[in-house]
Amino acid sequence: MRLQSRPKFHTSHTEVEADILRSALAPGSRVLDAGCGRTTRLSGFRDRIDRLVGADVDESGGQANAALDDFVVADLCRPLPFAAGEFDVVYANFVVEHLERPEHAFAEWHRVLRPGGSVILLTSNLSNPLMAVAHVMPQPVRTAVKRVGPGAEARDVFPAGYRANTPGVLGRLLDRAGFTPVRVVFVATLHRYAGRHRLAAAALREVEHLPPSRLRSTIVGWYRRDDDRG
Repeated sequence: MRLQSRPKFHTSHTEVEADILRSALAPGSRVLDAGCGRTTRLSGFRDRIDRLVGADVDESGGQANAALDDFVVADLCRPLPFAAGEFDVVYANFVVEHLERPEHAFAEWHRVLRPGGSVILLTSNLSNPLMAVAHVMPQPVRTAVKRVGPGAEARDVFPAGYRANTPGVLGRLLDRAGFTPVRVVFVATLHRYAGRHRLAAAALREVEHLPPSRLRSTIVGWYRRDDDRG
């Protein structure tokens, strides 16, 4: 009997993201960076992106993002100021956890994408027991943890409701919005919160290696607009 191998143990969400972006971005792509913030890793893919538009409720953050061609102040859970089919890709980097009405945001992403267009997202996975603690963590504590670990500035740590942050809920809401998964990877990223403490980082990697992959702390997903549904 042939034994089934376990999924690869990924520990870098940015490496997984880059691999997906290289596959999803065709030359000349029009991309919406939903919840763009002050910086974007899409700056490393400008050879494939013809137009990069950012949308965020944080006007000062979006205006400071030098990688964008255009920026609009917009609530992602309300109608977006874009035409139907205006983009080839919607990219959301740790944004889903902040959406108050993710089903509305996903429906808008579907609308502004061309037929066959892609959503590429990264978000926290509350199926991971340690990440689930973040759901009840006071905002000042979340801010301190993110400052010590990943090095986030306080001004860039926004409240999170985690309304679509398990594999099951996220998959169901995207399916209802008209998307089908192309590739979904669960990445172990808790070690980032150990800061410079190498032993703690190694311990956190091991903690995430043992359970099933769906319990790892970060979801990196590529979904495609499905226009073949009856």
